[in-house]
Amino acid sequence: MKYKFLLGTSFGVALLGSAVAHIPASWLWLQAPMVPGLSISGIQGTPWEGRASQVRWQQYQLGQVQWQFNASALFTGKVAFSVRFGQGSEMKLTGRGIVGYGTAGAFAENLLVSLPAPEIIKYARLPAPVTVDGTVELTVRDFHHAMPFCQTLDASVAWSAANITSPLGAINPGPVIADLTCDQGKLMAKANQSSPDVSSDWQASLAPNYSYTLLGWFKPGAEFPSQLGQQLKWLGDPDGKGRYNLNFNGRL
Repeated sequence: MKYKFLLGTSFGVALLGSAVAHIPASWLWLQAPMVPGLSISGIQGTPWEGRASQVRWQQYQLGQVQWQFNASALFTGKVAFSVRFGQGSEMKLTGRGIVGYGTAGAFAENLLVSLPAPEIIKYARLPAPVTVDGTVELTVRDFHHAMPFCQTLDASVAWSAANITSPLGAINPGPVIADLTCDQGKLMAKANQSSPDVSSDWQASLAPNYSYTLLGWFKPGAEFPSQLGQQLKWLGDPDGKGRYNLNFNGRL
């Protein structure tokens, strides 16, 4: 009798496990609460391994996304997926890495996101016509979410093959790298760059109430465009080292 009970229980567990393992991801998505602005179509596979042919967030077409369950993360009390996204994106966005959820909330590890700089400038409100070139890459080594930004963050943003063109001349800033961290709920950025055209050093912060500060300086180099240099008089006089100070604050 005990043998039949154990056999039946084992069969039931195996059947339930098989059903869970093969449940269609498309069916699960239909049961999930609607997220305003998020549209996902062409879902194939299971919640553990699959793909969606098109992901759209508000007006942004983000392209395909693929995911695979990372079983080893369960040993650390986390649910994690290896993801790859961006193929077919109108914004030419690409990315890959690990995302998931643990006891402390959502997290990301070893996440790399790449986007052409001209795509970013489309959404910037600039006072003058400016075009940019190059590629912007976000590398997230470790991120744990907490409202509204993050609890921990170890990341960097790199702008490679950078170039800025305006009616008053072009500036080649060279490689630009900013380190991103979280400090008591604030999102922090610190960057510097140097080229024959210009050099700069600055740091910025964004508080939970969306107030921001930006402090730093920039210094025109030997190859700084002369026409653009004539406009710097509106910033006042540079300091003894030829640097123009930056000091901005406000609220987004």
